[in-house]
Amino acid sequence: MWVGEAEPARAMRASLADEHVKLVRLCAHLTGNPHIAEDLAQEALLEAWRGAHTLRDPNKRPQWLAGIARNVCRNWVRSNGRDLPRLPQHADEVEAADDLDVELELERDELARLLDRALGLLPPATRDILVERYVRESPHAEIAERMGLSEDAVSMRLNRGRLLLRRTITSRFRDEAAAYGFADRSHEGWQETRCWCLQCGRHKLEARIPPSPGTISFRCPACKPVRDRGGFEYRLANAHFARLIGDLNRPQSILNRAAAWVHNYYTPALRECIVACTNCGRPTQLRIQQAIDQPDTGQISRGVYAACEACGEIVSSSARGLMMSLPDAQEFRRHHSRIRTLPERPVDAQGQAAVVMSFESVRDTARLDILSLRDSLEVVGIYGDGAPGRDR
Repeated sequence: MWVGEAEPARAMRASLADEHVKLVRLCAHLTGNPHIAEDLAQEALLEAWRGAHTLRDPNKRPQWLAGIARNVCRNWVRSNGRDLPRLPQHADEVEAADDLDVELELERDELARLLDRALGLLPPATRDILVERYVRESPHAEIAERMGLSEDAVSMRLNRGRLLLRRTITSRFRDEAAAYGFADRSHEGWQETRCWCLQCGRHKLEARIPPSPGTISFRCPACKPVRDRGGFEYRLANAHFARLIGDLNRPQSILNRAAAWVHNYYTPALRECIVACTNCGRPTQLRIQQAIDQPDTGQISRGVYAACEACGEIVSSSARGLMMSLPDAQEFRRHHSRIRTLPERPVDAQGQAAVVMSFESVRDTARLDILSLRDSLEVVGIYGDGAPGRDR
């Protein structure tokens, strides 16, 4: 029952109703289940009605509706542990295939925009060689001549560039990446640990510790957004990290050693902003990243990162990771196993913009406040239970 509809609303509803039959066919094709297609089409129409204000070009309504229907179907097949079926092979599926082709064209445009955003985050040298090969389709020999490299060097840099691009997409744009098959959202290989999430303090971390070579990963199963799930990952293919934590199996031991490394690697470099690449050892610029609120990607945490232009290796730490790696914070954590991170508070520190990051115990009133300069992340004061209260 549609109550109190204005004329534009009635027109929109009538237009959506005209698409109903096509959407049912498309949903049946996408899921391989004609019995559920009606319900999914209705859900897609409801989503379209609710989001009607997002349709800027009425001429693209079929593509827009097809995109909504595909998302609805994708969610349904994932919740039922299935895969999207293959493209149609019979004549009676041609109309559904035509609808699917329209939707796939829209999805390719969305994927292209995602790749553009990911490429923009890569080191210039890495981005240039990927663009030369995969956008301009230049042969290896031509790229080698243009860049003054051997063809073997070009092949090596392309391999590394592809890995770096994939890692950037799956870490910085995880939710969008999962929609295109770049990221695996399943729980395969994840096991609950005895370590509590330092972000929320409510859930135990999950860990995935594969045999070497591999990637050791930690995450909180509940914290959102994905980028703030209270964990980290280290690739054991990197010889530095293989030596650092490759011989450890206990999650808490890995977290302890990783925290010590974060403190020793980043903190001394905050003034000069130069670190040695963990992969090739070359001097690499350490960059400070301030929080940026972008509607399409969500909140990007403050922190530091280093992207080596020589080999393409990227390492990073959030501001929370930096503060928690401090000896005082580690001592606080040892005495209070369940702690949570409070929202950052901007303050003034002797005329300079600063931020207070606080950690508090879930089980009692203990709390640790860490004061750092906003632009440099330099720590200028630590206050709280057991803290020395040091100032500059």
